[in-house]
Amino acid sequence: MNENIAFSAGVRFGGLTDRTEIKILICYLLTNAKQPLTAQQIIDTLIGQQLVNYFELQDALSHLASQNIICEDDGVYSITEEGKDISRQLEKALPYSVKERAYKSVIEILQYETLKRQNKTTITPLEKGGYNLNCTISDNDFTLFSFDLHMPDEKSAKLAEEQFIKHGQDIFRCVLGITTENPAMYKDFLENLNK
Repeated sequence: MNENIAFSAGVRFGGLTDRTEIKILICYLLTNAKQPLTAQQIIDTLIGQQLVNYFELQDALSHLASQNIICEDDGVYSITEEGKDISRQLEKALPYSVKERAYKSVIEILQYETLKRQNKTTITPLEKGGYNLNCTISDNDFTLFSFDLHMPDEKSAKLAEEQFIKHGQDIFRCVLGITTENPAMYKDFLENLNK
């Protein structure tokens, strides 16, 4: 039996079932993300796209860290120069579709986390029923934009929270454009909304 064959449970067709390829993919991901990634970001990227098996991913991370190909510090992984060299030399061994799916996924995750830091939300249950959703955009300690919404239930509050995180800057531009009588600030957003 080939010891390099990985468990394939939870891996979509076209995903990786070779342990060496999984390690190369991790190096590729950390090299191309251009920033350290948390264990959860790596899991969300590779498991979320069903590119590798969860247990194989954990083993590969542990092995790469023990070989000093990647560094792990308190659950955050970064790539060493040796790991970057491995990625550059061996990334062609990976299927293009796997690399593309992994790269797009990690970029989306990083962009979402950036938006979440900029577009802050708080959901609070109300005594008389329903939930209050506070939405805030701030620049350091200065609040640029803030509003509260009364939502009938937790599910709708969470849905509105996700939409604010994703589109908070657009909402801010629309409100600012309307209140300053500057349609150019929101016209393109409304046109794109109807497409």
